[in-house]
Amino acid sequence: MSDYTGIQGQAVVNVSSDPSVSVAAQVWYNNATYAFKITNYFAAGAWATGGNLATARYGLGGCGTQTAGLAFGGNTDPTTRVNATEEYNGSAWTAGGNMGTTRTVLAGAGIQTAGLGFGGFLGPPGSTAATEEYDGSTWTAGGNLTTIRFSLAGCGTQTAGLAFGGLVPPGFTTPTAATEEYDGSAWTAGGNLGTSRSYLAGAGTQTAGLAFGGTPSPTGATEEYNGSTWTAGGNLNTARNFLAGAGTQTAGLGFGGGPPITAVTEKYDGTSWTTVGSMNNAIERLAGAGTQTAGLAFGGNPYATGFTEEFNLPGFTTKTLTVT
Repeated sequence: MSDYTGIQGQAVVNVSSDPSVSVAAQVWYNNATYAFKITNYFAAGAWATGGNLATARYGLGGCGTQTAGLAFGGNTDPTTRVNATEEYNGSAWTAGGNMGTTRTVLAGAGIQTAGLGFGGFLGPPGSTAATEEYDGSTWTAGGNLTTIRFSLAGCGTQTAGLAFGGLVPPGFTTPTAATEEYDGSAWTAGGNLGTSRSYLAGAGTQTAGLAFGGTPSPTGATEEYNGSTWTAGGNLNTARNFLAGAGTQTAGLGFGGGPPITAVTEKYDGTSWTTVGSMNNAIERLAGAGTQTAGLAFGGNPYATGFTEEFNLPGFTTKTLTVT
């Protein structure tokens, strides 16, 4: 009968902290928790807990990658908005430079060292068209959106950004289909969404964008942008708003949202959505970053949270073995 050494070619290792794992059925002994542990493999992908945000919040903006994420703005409670920025290194968040304009339900694009934040809600009496650019330490003012709005979505880069959807005046109760393109200094009009909506998610680039979910009447509608025109794609399996997105037009990831508040995660292949591994926490009004195979989710409701979760496709999780 084969033992673990014969199968794996090595003995069970003795460690003081759980190692990073990328193979199934890897076993080790954690001498700090006095437990044997093993990795499980999930072909559909799996979410794992990351380091918490220092400032728990919802309605925040986000961009970047799983190992270099950026979080900015948001609400810590229904009446308190923040301009705090945090940077993620794959395990922990640290403070970055504050935004110049304090706001919530804004959109983001770009990477940690070249981020873009735009639109958002200032609190009564309304919204903003302000755009800011982040260089890895400091935010500076960029060109204003043409259409003042909040609860919009975005994608792309700091010098080739895309903004779409949201709520607009008067009253900020009317969703818009307006799309705008950013060239690093100014926004210009692009082709309108086929479906006017707010509280939607976005992914992709300025010339290959993806818009999905949103409200009114929580929708699963998905649209693809080619740099000038939006066309219909396959609907989400779970219609929802207040969700987050990551990835590209042909390899997108959508997660969280509601109502009811959900942990459902779906991946997009350029034609249709497929349900994959659910988040550990049901969350809405969160932010997202990364790719379809290495996603990042952070912040959100049902209360202002600092939760961070990392998605990997395929996924590996750690299970404690019961030894009798």
